[in-house]
Amino acid sequence: MKTIVFCAGAPSPYLEILKNINIDLLIGVDAGATRLFNAGFTPDIAIGDFDSQEPPTQCRHIIRLPCEKDDTDLEYALQHILHDKQPENIKKIILLGATNGGRIDHLLANIWLAHQARFLPFLSKFHFIERNNSIRFFQAGNYQLQQETDKKYLSFIGLTPIKALTLQHVKYPLNQQDYHYPMALISNEFSGSQMSFSFTDGLMCVIQSAD
Repeated sequence: MKTIVFCAGAPSPYLEILKNINIDLLIGVDAGATRLFNAGFTPDIAIGDFDSQEPPTQCRHIIRLPCEKDDTDLEYALQHILHDKQPENIKKIILLGATNGGRIDHLLANIWLAHQARFLPFLSKFHFIERNNSIRFFQAGNYQLQQETDKKYLSFIGLTPIKALTLQHVKYPLNQQDYHYPMALISNEFSGSQMSFSFTDGLMCVIQSAD
């Protein structure tokens, strides 16, 4: 089972987490390659247009993209790495520095990866991790969710209409609630170390956060 880490080009990706996980493939996306190298991690692959910063020459493999293209650097990196991978052979796809940059359009483009058919087989593997936030995507089903260390708040963001949403073992439970529009249920809390949730139709973004 492989763990693949993509580091995007945000100014302060949460690189400390790399010391605590076993990584099979480390990818620096554009400026993310330099951020990794400066922190003591040499990317296996650096991918980007590198229009603002050259990648470290020590990167094992460098892929240069044109500045004018349809995909973002991160979209291209994901597509390049995952196109020949089987989802069942991948344990995690961790994305660092993809949601804490200065540009809101980049943030939304990265969240909207969940709507792209080409990434759908891998959607349950995606885990966006920042210092105070982590984001995962869920399709309709039944789930158990463990509270992450130092994360107090739990939010459920519907990326589509949601049918029969049930939340259990949380401060604000729900039972079979339908939402006919994409909604944001924020600042819930675990009532113990684990909660459960389910829904029968839709696409959900689940965020654990700390102040």
